[in-house]
Amino acid sequence: MIINMRLIGYLFCFLLINFSTMADDKSSGFDSANPSYQISFPKDHGPHKNFRIEWWYFTANLKSETINDLGIQWTLFKSNLIPTSLKKPRKLNGFWMAHSALTTKNVHYFDERFAREDSGQAGVTQKPFKAWIDNWAITGDDKMQRIQLVSSSNNFSISLKFSTNNSPILQGNNGYSKKSEQGAASHYYSQPFYNVSGWVTLNGKRHFVDGVGWLDREWSSDLLSKNQLGWDWFSLHLDNGQKVMLFRVRNNKGSDFLSGSWTNQDGSKKLLDTTKIELKEIDYSEVKGKRVPTKWKISFLGSKPFTINTKVLNHGAWMDTSFPYWEGPISFDGDLSGVGYLEMTGY
Repeated sequence: MIINMRLIGYLFCFLLINFSTMADDKSSGFDSANPSYQISFPKDHGPHKNFRIEWWYFTANLKSETINDLGIQWTLFKSNLIPTSLKKPRKLNGFWMAHSALTTKNVHYFDERFAREDSGQAGVTQKPFKAWIDNWAITGDDKMQRIQLVSSSNNFSISLKFSTNNSPILQGNNGYSKKSEQGAASHYYSQPFYNVSGWVTLNGKRHFVDGVGWLDREWSSDLLSKNQLGWDWFSLHLDNGQKVMLFRVRNNKGSDFLSGSWTNQDGSKKLLDTTKIELKEIDYSEVKGKRVPTKWKISFLGSKPFTINTKVLNHGAWMDTSFPYWEGPISFDGDLSGVGYLEMTGY
């Protein structure tokens, strides 16, 4: 049975857009994120069969003597169209999608791949860990402390080693991450302590690189609530070794939803008091007919207030994929400095 891969991409887009109405549908047959669920490893590095969507997401902020600053993104998505109990042989019950991107100051290249569920073309296994689609893959130990990432496209290819001795960080409340006050939520953890080294090729020329990396893992059946439009997500590597995750889910009626965490060098995490955070858009860029904020001011209020100002490496880092969004490396300065990644959806 031949399936149009672009059609699968549109199905994925439809699935994401309709999360806003799915969040209130508790009789769908899919599992929902549960605040009492205890994330455990290595089990939860692997797939979760009865959630609508999940992803394995890697970014890296890198430096090279030959092309200066750059960033890479690699994400494997798994989408279930119907719950496990209703799946039928030879039907399109679910599918895989992957994105790979390389961004420098002057270029932004990306690619997209699709595969049917159970086609053998894509999947995730453990012991040892492997997540792949076609010849794109992340492989390593089942603790995901040592990972090899390989990916290639017409204009670029990537071969990077991610390594850490730290344990993953459970985001939200013990891995239960609220996305609204109306019940939308995910299970969510991060590994923000990767050191990264390897090489990238850009238009046929190889460049050796090193830097810092970030893994995000999420799975959900009700990612957004009604009236939520999309999100602005920051991952920040501070020069002092600390890590910050912050996201805003935009609402077209009422207040936006804000959440985040601050992680120390030893891996100890605290939730951010979002009543004492101001996230302000400072400047915008026109990208593919979209007006997106590409300069931000993040103010942390309280007894010892401080501010950071972010700027993007490449204003044109638009992922013109089946589900389009902006994604690219950033740097920041002010009272604290460092590098990171910014993702903006729903524009």
